[in-house]
Amino acid sequence: MKGKLRLVSMTLLCLLVFSSMGFAQTTITYWTHTHPPMVDLNYELIKEFEALNPDIKVEYTVIPNNHFFAKVLTSMGTGTGPDVMNMSSSQIPAYLESGVVAPVMPEAFGFTSQGELEDAWLSGAFDGAKYGDVIYGIPSEFNITSLVMNKAHMEAAGLDPTKAPKTWDEVLEYGEKLTVRRGNQIQRRGFDFFYVPNFYWVDYGMLLGQLGGSYLNAVQTEAVVNNGVGVEALKFWYDLVYDKKIAGPQLSAMDSTNIMTDYIQETVSMSLAFPWSIGLLEETPVWQDSVIVPLPQMNPDKPVSLAWAYYWMVNKDTEHAEAAWKFVDFLASHPERWLNDVSFVQPRKGWSDSVEAQGFPFLDVWLNDMNYAWFGDRTAQWSEISSIVRMAIERSIMNGVDPQVSLDQAKQEIDAIFK
Repeated sequence: MKGKLRLVSMTLLCLLVFSSMGFAQTTITYWTHTHPPMVDLNYELIKEFEALNPDIKVEYTVIPNNHFFAKVLTSMGTGTGPDVMNMSSSQIPAYLESGVVAPVMPEAFGFTSQGELEDAWLSGAFDGAKYGDVIYGIPSEFNITSLVMNKAHMEAAGLDPTKAPKTWDEVLEYGEKLTVRRGNQIQRRGFDFFYVPNFYWVDYGMLLGQLGGSYLNAVQTEAVVNNGVGVEALKFWYDLVYDKKIAGPQLSAMDSTNIMTDYIQETVSMSLAFPWSIGLLEETPVWQDSVIVPLPQMNPDKPVSLAWAYYWMVNKDTEHAEAAWKFVDFLASHPERWLNDVSFVQPRKGWSDSVEAQGFPFLDVWLNDMNYAWFGDRTAQWSEISSIVRMAIERSIMNGVDPQVSLDQAKQEIDAIFK
């Protein structure tokens, strides 16, 4: 309480001093998607930043996940976009291609050059925000995909929680044993994917990458998503719903605000998990029965774990670039709080050696799966392509259309973009 009073007093004093000296206050806008722990910490850090920088005011806007990418991209094209945004690596190529974001300002972070700045982070940390050799964003989180299991459910089903499934065939075996039915009604699924529009590419892309596939050909001139491996990836999911009958969208809460809702409510026993999932699970009853293990593989000899990152980026047309990057520097200067409060991994060198990281749940699993990170196809047309793939997935998974037929249609629609 005393700390908060001191913060308020310092803020008021600074504002009085600046007001008496005739300084004008700069206002910068900041937009993010919805993720409750992240939003809470953003509000805290904004208050602290404004107290230390009374000449700068931050207007923070939180946009629902299902609308975030489209709203930000549209706003940037019309000159109404934010000064600072937090953007996914899957969407960034469109921003880089259209030139609407500014290169990082190294001096705002205490470096004399981009090379010095890049050297302070792990190799590959900036790959999701590079255009040519220029860096356009600072990593706010680095995500890797693993598997979370409810060990109490496993024990009740006669499965050993210490023997996690290593392949997707084993996931099917475990899933059938874990599924609980009452008559013809499924009460609990053994395993299922996420049925949230902005996560379909995670579900499907993970399987596609493990099979060595891609959405586009090597020169990104046409779609190849309907080839053998593309169809195989979607058919695995299709069979889970229509052949094995142990999964399906009709059984999911489809909560885009908290995609772990099904697992938290124990209507599914195994689910995909990410470092930030910890922040959603730790305060729930199911956490005491949870164990996170390496991601199951299509081919254990060639492991792949889907990765993506979010970056703080600055609008090229901002009138307050120095203030914007100063704010980003402040946000990025608290990696221990992002890890503790939000479970966001910020991949600066030495991050895993910190006291906070050593106490982070299942650190060894995250580090293991980071060795097999795959960012997938990176293209400026990703927003349109991911929308087409989402519709292809929904045709198959929700309406029962054969995966080959659905992906053939997706290829025609994607190829039309390039033509």
